Amino acid sequence: MYKKILVGYDGSEGGERALSKAIELSKALNSEICIITVVPPASVIVGEIVSPDIINTAAIIDSTKKKLSELTNKLLSEGIKTKYEVLSGDPADVILNYAETNNCDLIVLGRRRLSRIERLILGSVTSKVAGKITKTDVLVVP
Repeated sequence: MYKKILVGYDGSEGGERALSKAIELSKALNSEICIITVVPPASVIVGEIVSPDIINTAAIIDSTKKKLSELTNKLLSEGIKTKYEVLSGDPADVILNYAETNNCDLIVLGRRRLSRIERLILGSVTSKVAGKITKTDVLVVP
């Protein structure tokens, strides 16, 4: 049914639940797991000012790659075909592009508990992906 499962993973509780579900599905369906983390552009909302370069994105990318490498090696040792990538850009757009380019047939995403204001300002990656996808199934893990 699903041969290649893409997991949008950000280390949050929702991301952890999405990864657990993808692992469960992979074991049942003998599917490959593609774990991606998308680092958004370096800007932080501080009050009403958007201030670029406050975050050291290179350090975030390096630490994320290390964590995903360890996670991938653990899953590989359990016999689960797994690969990972750390990418940058708009998370929803990058997830959609990756799924299409890599022929993923399922995207698994977790839900984050955003406040109304956070949702208004930031939007929801899960909502954006689910709203824009046309060829790939999306599983939202609560």
